[in-house]
Amino acid sequence: MSAGDFALLGPHLTAVDLARGDVLDFPGQTIEYAWFLEDGIASMVIASRDGHEVEAGIIGREGLIDVATILGVTKSPLRCFIQIPGHGYRMPAHTLAAAYRASETLRALLNQFAFSVLIQIAETALSNASFSIEERLARWLLMCADRLAGEEIAMTHEFLSLMLNVRRAGVTLAIQSLQGAGYLESRRGRIRITDRPGLEEFANDAYTALR
Repeated sequence: MSAGDFALLGPHLTAVDLARGDVLDFPGQTIEYAWFLEDGIASMVIASRDGHEVEAGIIGREGLIDVATILGVTKSPLRCFIQIPGHGYRMPAHTLAAAYRASETLRALLNQFAFSVLIQIAETALSNASFSIEERLARWLLMCADRLAGEEIAMTHEFLSLMLNVRRAGVTLAIQSLQGAGYLESRRGRIRITDRPGLEEFANDAYTALR
């Protein structure tokens, strides 16, 4: 980001600590803030009328929440919440929207991010329809590691079952399979990638189809 574009945003940014479960956007409610994560990961989920939730995508330090802000949308159909705690900044959504309209370079940067979100959602649909639980888990872990400072991810099996839309027992078996192959180590509440090249090769198109 250029110094000029940061000057448009910087005075309006407020530092925030973000705990697991903090909700940044509620479906159907007016988007008040735009959020920029320095670390941690947020999950975007969509729910059916009976309350069944499925993850549509994740966002970390590479972008902003909610991308709807720059598209002129004031309400989002998605729930966005913190799945891996961290910290970042927030600013009024209308202020970001005004800066987006005012700066061609900022607009180009944020448009590029919006396109990356579209690609990620398309990859998620492909992954859910075409790949095994183990391959989908490998993809998800790699995506998280891409957005974190290291290869260790704080995540429970129960939470992974929600993110992957599979039963907890299926997640446990998938983790055991990947651990047995030497790609990762799992202990209570944490997963550490031990062989990233091997995990990428295993995930294959589940992780790289549109890259």
